[in-house]
Formats: sequence, C-alpha cells, structure tokens
Amino acid sequence: MSRLRPLAFVAGAAAYAAPVLMLASDVALITYRSVPGIALQRIALTLFVPAIGGVLMLAHDRSRWQRGAGAALAALGAAAIALAPATLVMPTRPPAVLFPLGLLILSSAMIGSSVSRRVAALVAAGALLFPLAHISGVAAALVSGDVILLVAFWSLAPRVMSRSNR
Repeated sequence: MSRLRPLAFVAGAAAYAAPVLMLASDVALITYRSVPGIALQRIALTLFVPAIGGVLMLAHDRSRWQRGAGAALAALGAAAIALAPATLVMPTRPPAVLFPLGLLILSSAMIGSSVSRRVAALVAAGALLFPLAHISGVAAALVSGDVILLVAFWSLAPRVMSRSNR
C-alpha cells in the first residue's frame, strides 16, 4: 500500500495549471489589455512556485546546491512578480529577473539528473524567452515562450504526480 504525498500531487497539478494560466493571461493582455489578464498572470506565477518545487524533487541526482539555488531564485522571482506585477515592466532588473534566472540555473542542474535533456533545454529556452518577450512586447515571442514553458512543465508534471504515490 503506497502513501499519498499531497505536496507532490499539488506540485504536479500546479505544473499542469501554471503554464496554461500564463498563456491565457498573456493572450488576454495582448488582446484586451485587461485587468483579468493581470489577475490570471498573478495566479499563474503563484502556481509556478509549487510547480518549481515539484521540478526540484525530480532533479535529485546531482548538483544539490545548484538545484536549490535555481529553484529558490525562480520561486522568489515568481512570487515577487505575482505580488507586484509592475516589476514585469523591467524584466531585466530584480526581482523580475530572478524568475528566468532561477529557471536557467535549475535547467542546467536538470541536465545532469534523471530529467530528459530535451525537457531541460525547453525550460532553458522558455526562461530565455521570458524576459526577451516582455522587453520587446512582441506577441509571437510572448506566446511562444509560454508554449515552450507549457510543453516543458507538462512533460515534467506526470513524473511529479507519480512521486505522490511513492
């Protein structure tokens, strides 16, 4: 009989929900420049915090300090942007830069772990597109960065959810 680990289940569910909400928020902001788009973005970034924790659980083989630092920076950056969305106006300055920087560090730590290198590369590509898309304001860059993060986190979510049954 296996124990259910609710935190792993929550992290897996957040890994499914966060990128979808981020994509929906960017589409709403591009199309309507609306308050609901900002609200969706805040919810998405809040959900990225447990999703990043779930990814941290997967990359357990090597680079303990690198994984921890990357996850902490990404979670701190996501929480800071969720609390003050105006910080995303300058995504190359702290605290907004911490989210993509943390994802980059975490993806480099995932390369040496049991996580697929392709998924780690997708996380890195999404992390690189995040500030570039927000600086340029190009709709295609925003949506493609969100889609890349969606594919990466949806690839990781089943493994995170399966850890809830171990």
